[in-house]
Amino acid sequence: MICIAGEGWYQEEGKEAVSLTPGMVVTIPAEVKHWHGAKKDSWFSHIAVEVPGEATSNGWCEPVSDAAYNGLE
Repeated sequence: MICIAGEGWYQEEGKEAVSLTPGMVVTIPAEVKHWHGAKKDSWFSHIAVEVPGEATSNGWCEPVSDAAYNGLE
């Protein structure tokens, strides 16, 4: 995933959130549960590139809680 404009967050399950700014690249391994989105005071635009693989999948997870999102700084 490449952040191209605005500012956002990327967080893998069980890890600290990473602040995203334009030009940052995040490599997301297959089967890693994560979320990404805009910061509270910004918008966020990104390009996602998916590499075909075997025995991999993706799926929408539960929404990020307001408490977890609002606690990011």
